[in-house]
Amino acid sequence: MRCKSMVGMCRGTVREGSHCEIFEPIRESLLSWYDEHARDLPWRREGDPYRIWLSEVMLQQTQVETVIPYYARFLEAYPTLAALAAASEEDVLKLWEGLGYYARARRFLAAVQEVQARHGGQVPSDPGTFRSLSGVGPYTAAAVLSIAYGIRLAAVDGNVSRVVSRVFCLEGDPRKAPGKKGIRCRADDMLDPRGPGDFNQALMDLGASLCTPRNPSCGDCPLEPFCLAHKRGRIHAIPPRKRQKSRPLEEVTVAVVIRGKRCLVRKRPRGGLLGGLWEFATVIPGVLCAEQVSLGEQLGVLDHSFSHLRWRVSVYWSDIVGAPPQCPPWRWVTGAELVLLPFPAVYRPVIEAVRRRLDPGWSGPL
Repeated sequence: MRCKSMVGMCRGTVREGSHCEIFEPIRESLLSWYDEHARDLPWRREGDPYRIWLSEVMLQQTQVETVIPYYARFLEAYPTLAALAAASEEDVLKLWEGLGYYARARRFLAAVQEVQARHGGQVPSDPGTFRSLSGVGPYTAAAVLSIAYGIRLAAVDGNVSRVVSRVFCLEGDPRKAPGKKGIRCRADDMLDPRGPGDFNQALMDLGASLCTPRNPSCGDCPLEPFCLAHKRGRIHAIPPRKRQKSRPLEEVTVAVVIRGKRCLVRKRPRGGLLGGLWEFATVIPGVLCAEQVSLGEQLGVLDHSFSHLRWRVSVYWSDIVGAPPQCPPWRWVTGAELVLLPFPAVYRPVIEAVRRRLDPGWSGPL
C-alpha cells in the first residue's frame, strides 16, 4: 500500500501495481550506472540462496573487505546448506573467529538447521516463512529474497537509508521510528519491480561508493539530477549525524593457569558478549575471585574495542589457590587442543604464547 505522503505526488501517473512512472527515470539512471560500476563481489557470482544469505549475515556491521576472505574460507568448509546444518556450533564459531558479532554465527547455524529439518534444505522464498527463522530481520529477508528469488522487497540498510533520505530530502532521523517509516515508504516506491535484486544492490553500491556520509561525490552520482537534498543545499545535513557516545573502558584481569602440559580455559555463557567462545581464567566475581588466583609475571596488556565498550586486558602467568575448577564450563586443554577452540580475537597473542610454553619445540602457525 502506498504511503499517504506519496499519493498526491503519484496521482494520475500510476502504472503497474503501486509503482509510479515518476520513479522510472531514477530506476533507469541508477541501473545504467550499476551496469558499469557494480562492485565485483564473490557472492554476486552466486545464484545459490544459501551463499547469498551467508554473505548478508557476514556483512552485517562489517566491511566488505573484511568479509571476503571469511566468506571464501567458510564456503570451503561448508559449501552447501546441508554441510553447514551438520556442523557443530563450536566448529562454526572457530571459523568465524575474528569476524566479530558472534551471535550472527550462532543464529545463522540455528536457522540453517531449521531449513534443513523443516524445509528440505531449501531456503524458503516466502517472506513470512523466511522471516520466522532465527536472526532473519526485515533487511536480511529483503536482501536475500530479492537477490535470490526476485521477490519485490526493498532492502534498506545504512547505505540505502542515506541515499533515499538525500534523494527525497527527508529530514527525519533514520534511527527513529518516524524517520524509518518515511525512508521505507520511499524505498518501496522506488524499487524496480522488474529487477528488485539488482536495484537493491545498486542502491547499496551507490551509498558505499558515492553517496558517502561525509564527502559525497555528487558530481559523479547518477541520481544527482533527482536529488532534492543536493538541490536545496542540504546534502551534508541529511541524514542527521548520530552523536558519538563515549565507550566505557572495562579493565579485565586474565590469569593464564598452566599445570603440567595443560592450560585452564573456560567457555563463556551462550548469552551476552562473546557468547559461546572460550577464554582464559578471567578474574571477576562469579567466575574467579581475586582470592582464588595467585598472579605471577605479567605477560602483557591488550586493548580491544567493541561497538559499545573498550577492554584493557592485563594478562598474567598465574596459578589457582586451592582446588582448581574441574567441571564444565572449565576445561584443561593441551596446546594442540587450545588452538582448535574458538577464542575472541583479542586473545590471539596469548594463545600463541601459551602454545609455545606448553610445546617449546612448536613453531607452526596457529
